[in-house]
Amino acid sequence: MIQSGQSTKRWILLLGDLIALQVALFLTIIIRFGGFDVGRWRVNWPAFTLVSLAWVVGFYVAGLYELSLIREPLKLFRTYLEGMIANLAVALAFFYLIPIFGLAPRTILFLFFAMSLLIGYFWRLGASRFIQSKFSRQRLLFVGPAEELRRVDELVRESSLGIEVVAAIATSGETYKHHEIKWLSGIRSFTQALKEENISTVVLGVKPDTIPELKEELYRSLFTPVDILDRAEIEEAATGRIPLSYVSETWFLHHLKENEKAWFEALKRIVDILIAIPSGLVTLVMYPFVAIITKLTSPGPVFIKQTRVGLGGKPFTLVKFRTMKVQSAGGLSEPNGPQFTSDAKTDTRIFPFGRFMRRARIDELPQVWNVIKGDLSFVGPRPERPEFVEPLLERMPYYGLRHLTRPGLTGWAQVKFLTPNATIDDNLKKLQYDLYYIKNRSLLLDALILLKTVGVVLRRQGT
Repeated sequence: MIQSGQSTKRWILLLGDLIALQVALFLTIIIRFGGFDVGRWRVNWPAFTLVSLAWVVGFYVAGLYELSLIREPLKLFRTYLEGMIANLAVALAFFYLIPIFGLAPRTILFLFFAMSLLIGYFWRLGASRFIQSKFSRQRLLFVGPAEELRRVDELVRESSLGIEVVAAIATSGETYKHHEIKWLSGIRSFTQALKEENISTVVLGVKPDTIPELKEELYRSLFTPVDILDRAEIEEAATGRIPLSYVSETWFLHHLKENEKAWFEALKRIVDILIAIPSGLVTLVMYPFVAIITKLTSPGPVFIKQTRVGLGGKPFTLVKFRTMKVQSAGGLSEPNGPQFTSDAKTDTRIFPFGRFMRRARIDELPQVWNVIKGDLSFVGPRPERPEFVEPLLERMPYYGLRHLTRPGLTGWAQVKFLTPNATIDDNLKKLQYDLYYIKNRSLLLDALILLKTVGVVLRRQGT
């Protein structure tokens, strides 16, 4: 219910954007030619419709389908303006570098840009108010330890789920005063609370098997239109990660059904090869320039090789452009031992041009050949060095589950968790996003991750 509501909101925004762009083209024709000219419309409509579709993709890359923007009008304006400027560049490239329609519009294109900027932004403002007014906030009942309520309340408040905690039943711990949340007296008040508090979602912070009374109440609720989630599911929906402290072997057995993913892995491998071969050949043009600048700015080899842990926990050799000084580059001398990569902006081990390559992801171009060999995929958990995997497995045995799928050049963790992975704890946080990807992986999710990666690279975020 929660996820479907989120999807509905995004579809409203997407369809509205497409309509707004068509309205902008209609007004552009009227303004440019002093009235609506059917002939001009027929000439321009096919090309500008393709541009509109490309612009919607650009909106996604810019982050304009993040529902959190609904509550932040200033951030919405800045993000929309950035997205539209990037889209203008895309349109110019489309018309002047790929002239398949034989059009080279100047006045019409810039009028279309101005109309789209104006109409699209005001549509977004109106859509935000519409969504906030028509999609009433779902009322949530929490059942679990009293001390856990605070975290659940923070989660839903900071998310764009459209949920508010209105009542709670403490199964353990001391209740505390909260000006908006009503504490209920015991499990026996569960069914009555569903009706009196108009509850649409129940979040369980405790296993029903441990409380027989709760099992009985939950059974009765099956006959009501109430969405029942466990603590891990609400955090997954709110943040796009799976909290490690709320999952167990049983949870993984229920959610990680690898036999159902076999067809996906096979199809994904075909897609990887189809994309990797032309990509590898095209990027070869850049290799001489990268090699020359690297040699001029930092003595040492152009490429480095590192052992990484791949599919099934098997090691493989990863190739990349060297970005660190010789004495600290992986695979060469590391006097202080292997270290996690810190922020590329401040890491003193990275030479200046290497810093640029890190931020622009140029250092990872040779890994396309790892994709062709089958060591990597374009999307998946980033592979770690064996020296890092061992201590991570000691801290969290579930860490090995990220090796259920082929590692990737980019991944869900890379577009959602942009903090540098400088410690083991950072990598364990990243694991929460990796497990979300492994559970939910699909070709659509892969495509969305690739688009988000474009936005991350253009903003020079991450490490």
